[in-house]
Amino acid sequence: MKHCKIKIEKDVPAKMRDGITLYADVYRPDTDGEFPVLLTRLPYSKIFGLHFLRPDVLAENGYIVVVQDVRGRYTSEGEFVPYINEANDGYDTVEWAARLPQANGKVGMFGLSYYGYTQLLAAMAEPPSLKVIVPTMSQNNMTDVFNDHDGALELGAWSSWSIESILPDMITRHITDTEEREAVMKQLEKDLDNLEEWYKFKPINAWPPIKNTGAMPYFTEILDYPLDHPHWQDTSVKDNYDKVKTPGLHIGGWYDCFLDKTIANFLGGHRQDLGDKLVIGPWTHGNFVSMIGDRDFGVAAGSWGEASMHARHLEWFNHWLKEEPLPHTAPIQIFTMGINKWQSAKNWPLEDTNFTPLYFHSDGKANTRNGDGFADFKRPKMAEPSDVFAYDPENPVVSHGGGTLHKAIQADGPRDQRDLELREDILCYTTAPLTEELEVTGPVEAVLWAKTDAVNTDFTAKLIDVLPDGTAYNLTEGIIRASKQHGAKVQNGLHKYTINLWSTSNVFLKGHAIRVEISSSNFPRFDANPNTGASFIDTTESVIANQMIFHDAEHPSHILLPIIK
Repeated sequence: MKHCKIKIEKDVPAKMRDGITLYADVYRPDTDGEFPVLLTRLPYSKIFGLHFLRPDVLAENGYIVVVQDVRGRYTSEGEFVPYINEANDGYDTVEWAARLPQANGKVGMFGLSYYGYTQLLAAMAEPPSLKVIVPTMSQNNMTDVFNDHDGALELGAWSSWSIESILPDMITRHITDTEEREAVMKQLEKDLDNLEEWYKFKPINAWPPIKNTGAMPYFTEILDYPLDHPHWQDTSVKDNYDKVKTPGLHIGGWYDCFLDKTIANFLGGHRQDLGDKLVIGPWTHGNFVSMIGDRDFGVAAGSWGEASMHARHLEWFNHWLKEEPLPHTAPIQIFTMGINKWQSAKNWPLEDTNFTPLYFHSDGKANTRNGDGFADFKRPKMAEPSDVFAYDPENPVVSHGGGTLHKAIQADGPRDQRDLELREDILCYTTAPLTEELEVTGPVEAVLWAKTDAVNTDFTAKLIDVLPDGTAYNLTEGIIRASKQHGAKVQNGLHKYTINLWSTSNVFLKGHAIRVEISSSNFPRFDANPNTGASFIDTTESVIANQMIFHDAEHPSHILLPIIK
């Protein structure tokens, strides 16, 4: 059945196990018969929150489509705390949806970001009627995403998401006085217009744009939870993939803030031979077009993206819910930048990957792109002078592109890094122009031998594709909080730091160069480290850290590139 007429039922109630009622809009074929159900559960309003898939299109193709406000959001009852109720509520809603009039008992789920993760949490709860999922750009836990990205807080994402996407409805629900609510909403508009300045406010747990409303108490409470708090355990799929027995189509982007989680979610099912598939384009979060950041990746980038998103979902759902043949594709389809083409693979990392160190060198002055830093595949054989820079938490390196999720000008995607690379607190190691193409596809890792005079500090790394005209496009990046790897033994000790830059797929074309940036901040994507052993979450004090990066025979700092033969 295709393109049948549909009818819509508004605010259909579903009672959860604790008596709370959640409300959904239900789109269904306006004809006789039984149909599988497609469910999405989101916190962004069942009326206005769907952007990349239209429920009416799915219903026209022979599905009952359920779009539900999660607990404590918009029409649904209860109190909202991110993710904490989504496993149980997901289970209860799946089984409720399977019993709807005309439902045939088979349920699939779809959605992006938060409502990608509601699928995984529901699947972890193992509702018997859930047969298939499509988590798009989804998390796999909360700590890695927000307050423990290798020790750092994803300040921009946590603050922006809270104030832009969550706070307005919280104000509406919690402030009943009309005049007071209007005043708070007007202040919210001003705060949103000045968000880039508000990122600089310290301490974070007293952040006025949210603290002054009184409408979101969990904002700072969650930041204070230790990493072993039950809240994190109850909202984590990362350590429970053995409970996720539902085949998933996992869609991600090289510049998405949840890229590594999307890959991990795929591998969780792939290793169990559930039939999972993985698709990664050159996209940013929720943006599936060909023009990403400052780069146009061509028609091919959009061929799996916005133009065909409904068709790709329907192929997947028709196979698992209607027993139709699935077009034969390899488990993995990835877009390779540089040559701007899709390629297929059976496993991740790719089977012909050769992890190769690209070593850093200099005569002691690798600061800025005009310094004497260079990189090649030859391991240092003798002593080389270390590179030094001063990291000032009050003047951190500004986030410019990448897998960010925060409100700012030119916040995400590939951006020209040349202006930033004039800062003295950025070390640049650049190869000579390549004499032939070089493909780098897979997980990327930087290994630094470094010393700091601070009690605690951060080190950052960024992989760059340098064009013949000097334009420097970021590919992927990472951070490590020193104490995350070396505890209290950081100050004045020479330590080996491993920085996870997540993954990428890029062909460095002939005449291009590979550059690696090393620094100690990437703000506001990550909170600035005050270098005191404390955190700006609850302090305003900071000191300057003096950093030394070693690259000699005994301490060969490098980036480990997944080179495809």
